[in-house]
Amino acid sequence: MGLPSYEQTPGNINLPVILWLRNLALAYDMIEYGQARYNLLTNGGHWFPGAKADQVSQLNLQPCLTNSPYAEKIPDLLIETDQLLGGAPVQRLSQS
Repeated sequence: MGLPSYEQTPGNINLPVILWLRNLALAYDMIEYGQARYNLLTNGGHWFPGAKADQVSQLNLQPCLTNSPYAEKIPDLLIETDQLLGGAPVQRLSQS
């Protein structure tokens, strides 16, 4: 899909994981699973690295999406996914 790793994305947004969770939520109705995993982003450490897409509207992702045929759609998909799966941050069990 031509997606960069979170280290190569503005704001460290974990594009591959977020879009994968979106697909699980929409295709298989795995919304609760998606919410739990999505809200681990930023707080998941090395187990779930990268950040959520809650700040995507303030970032320019186009330079890091030059290899993706879906570059123009991805920012809107990220906003939609944040609305669908976003919520209260979740801590790993070892931190609770």
